[in-house]
Amino acid sequence: MSTPEPAAGSEAKFLSGSAVPGMKLAAETDALAMYFHEETTEIAVVDKKSGKVWRTNPETRNEDMKASPFEKELLSSQVTVNYRDRIGTLGTFTNYAHSILNKQFKAEIIENGLRLTYTIGDMSLGIDALPKFISKQRMEEKVLSKLDDQAKVTINRAYLPSDTNPDVLERLDTAVSRALVLQRVLDVFAKAGYTDEDLAFDNEENGIGAGAAEKPNFRVVIEYRLDGDSFVVNVPAGQMAESEGYRIRNLELLNFFGAAGLDEQGYMLVPDGSGGLIHLNNGKSNAEVYAQRVYGDDYNDNSGRRGQVSENARLPVFGLKSGDNAWFAQIEKGESIANITADIGGRQNSYNNIYASFALRGEDELELYKGNEVDEIQLLSEARYTGDIQLRYDFLSGSDATYAGMARKYRERLAADGQLTPVEAEGGLPFYVDVLGAVDKRKSFLGVPYKGLVPMTTIEQAGEIADVLDEKGISNVQMRYLGWFNGGMKHSLPASVDIEGKLGSKTELHALAEKLEESGGKLYPDAAFQHVLRDSFAFKPASDAARFITREQAARTPYNRAFNTMDYDLGTYWLLSPAKLPYFVNQFIAGYDDYKIDSVSLRDLGDLLHADYRANRVVFRETAKNIVTEQLGKLEGKFPNLMVTGGNAYALPYADQLINVPMEGSGFNIVDDTVPFYQMVVHGYIDYAGPPVNLNDEQDLQYHLLRWIEYGAAPHFLWSHESSSELKFTAFDIFFSTEYTNWIDAAADMYAKANEALGGLRSQPIVDHIAHQEGVVEVRYGNGVSVYVNYTDKPVTVNGMAVEAKYFSVGGDGN
Repeated sequence: MSTPEPAAGSEAKFLSGSAVPGMKLAAETDALAMYFHEETTEIAVVDKKSGKVWRTNPETRNEDMKASPFEKELLSSQVTVNYRDRIGTLGTFTNYAHSILNKQFKAEIIENGLRLTYTIGDMSLGIDALPKFISKQRMEEKVLSKLDDQAKVTINRAYLPSDTNPDVLERLDTAVSRALVLQRVLDVFAKAGYTDEDLAFDNEENGIGAGAAEKPNFRVVIEYRLDGDSFVVNVPAGQMAESEGYRIRNLELLNFFGAAGLDEQGYMLVPDGSGGLIHLNNGKSNAEVYAQRVYGDDYNDNSGRRGQVSENARLPVFGLKSGDNAWFAQIEKGESIANITADIGGRQNSYNNIYASFALRGEDELELYKGNEVDEIQLLSEARYTGDIQLRYDFLSGSDATYAGMARKYRERLAADGQLTPVEAEGGLPFYVDVLGAVDKRKSFLGVPYKGLVPMTTIEQAGEIADVLDEKGISNVQMRYLGWFNGGMKHSLPASVDIEGKLGSKTELHALAEKLEESGGKLYPDAAFQHVLRDSFAFKPASDAARFITREQAARTPYNRAFNTMDYDLGTYWLLSPAKLPYFVNQFIAGYDDYKIDSVSLRDLGDLLHADYRANRVVFRETAKNIVTEQLGKLEGKFPNLMVTGGNAYALPYADQLINVPMEGSGFNIVDDTVPFYQMVVHGYIDYAGPPVNLNDEQDLQYHLLRWIEYGAAPHFLWSHESSSELKFTAFDIFFSTEYTNWIDAAADMYAKANEALGGLRSQPIVDHIAHQEGVVEVRYGNGVSVYVNYTDKPVTVNGMAVEAKYFSVGGDGN
């Protein structure tokens, strides 16, 4: 282990008094008290407001008849290390079985908390506590001269002269490796007073490297602190250490914090899509465990396969409600390498639990071809994440112990930190329209195929669409112009910014921006940075592309949902190294500044994250997130109106508009309900819309209208002036219904109704979301207004408010 020792703290001396039997008070604030068990190292946090005790490990875990021996290890652990050895074999160590039971830990008091340093693994040297080679002279001097005859016989059976040097004795491993013989020889060496220093000298004298045959063992530091009304858990990954030949793959942290038993009622909040609830003990033991990576998949792997198609987890949060109490966790550091896992009680053990794990290394698969056989080897990156991992737990009780209370707590913290700024409501609800500019299409000339550009909507035609919307009474048009420069939709990296001549001129684009602004809207020309969609002289894959762990340049292929596979007919694209992102953003700013437009749409900077495993320039996803965040700040400083796609949490402070935010869940079997948690966090602070409804698989427009109203979202369409039939047999045939004349009347009608319900609520937060019955929900806003949505085919009355079938009503104190 060569990493630096953790900073020293004071010897653990605990405060007097304990509200938790068997545990000692370690820290206290006005809101919370933290207790520590000196033998098991478990932590208990007492919420003084409610009196509820939240534990890192279930109090009744030893009585769990469902749990296997390994599950009982997990139930008693605070951290689990998953690692690989030299040949890629996966191993798992819990800190209970491999540290606590052997008392290989140290507790220290730190400011407002406690630091635990665990040595996890077998620290005994075993056979390597005996010298592999030792000179006859030193054997006589250090060992034999201090033993009786019987003990000497034991030594003589364990060592014989080396074949290469008769003056040196060699250890007979075949004989000594048997447990009883090994212990007997170890006892004899100990009786003779043979020390670690003696062992080191003999190893060095005979060319045996220190630690050449180390066993897997790891050092992990966990710091627990109270911060006002929060419980903060920090793991300084830079202070971790690994024995030679063993690499940590990922770290599971507090798997059973606040776990709920089989007799408890409530739910777990998961960040799937807009938000999901897994009811405690829902009986879905045949459903797969919930497991989802924060901010979606990392596309930097060389696999030609893709897993399940799902909504991304946009927010690094999770929580659990049990009865009248709840806890809510936010991953504050390391969220880009985090995975959130949840499972119900009654499957592996008797507890419902949800927790985060962290991938400290990248992992990929290398295929070795041997004749007709293929061997697959799992590779881990040499480099390891060395930043901090930090989670903040908050505690809720009474009427606050709901997912609405969790959203409020998160929203208020983001606002207090300056990451969310209230909307200054002017005008009606925004109307978002993506306008498709130029696209690639295979053409031919005299029988010779070539790629040409097809203008789907010129700048002049985009102005016509804006005029028609204005005539329909839609003034607050937020227009995102796709495929307008550097080769259209699949544009080259914006090292320069050259408008496509087939679409119009720079002057026309500026005029379009002014037209929209005069009518209360905004033009957002769109640009992609992280996916290199078109080759150009500005991009050199050897130096600019990210690398897989296999050291190949990171070229990927789009996924074809129709065939459930990667489809090379859709072309390929490169992943730009995050290290090169600042350069190309600077180049874009320099070129785009000439257009005198103060707004821009970012196709991927708030939507996707990937690592770069180039051997001499590893960029982990967490570092990539920090780089992207810096670029978002730089772009916002120059162009203050940013439209962000997807809306990952790190992009929220910079976004003026959000599109393609999640409006549903992934449909995981274990998840019982989908809720607008994401919307409850951002509403009143950023205007937003979901994906374009005219491209949705569900073509029931009334359903989409009701969904907008329930989720507080603005309308969003993707249109073109030309017929979408032009897109047949291109990579863009997913845009199967874009011709705006087919949609304009329905869009205007839907907008009018959505604006009726939501137009006056843009600046108000969503404070509650209540399901009164199946298909009937109430959404409450901060000013007292309630919006009732009825998805059923029968009229209903809720709180004295009549709601027609498949329609909505607005009422409440603020109306």
